[in-house]
Amino acid sequence: MTAASENLHAAVVSRRLTHPSHPDLDRHVAGAVAKQTGRGWRLEQSERTAQIDAVVALAMAVERAQAPAPKVELLGWL
Repeated sequence: MTAASENLHAAVVSRRLTHPSHPDLDRHVAGAVAKQTGRGWRLEQSERTAQIDAVVALAMAVERAQAPAPKVELLGWL
């Protein structure tokens, strides 16, 4: 999750990713904090009751969107 968290941070800071002030996403973003670990930054809840599911899903989506496309190998007669 650290790579996804760092990619999300980079996308936000470089303004490649913005959102139009949606209240639910705003609440999830406000409830998330970045914690430094031995492997890099990781998203965590700011409080035990904070919901950050949307931010975690966003980090995973950004990570997947930035991944190189897998090489397609056609098998058989195609």
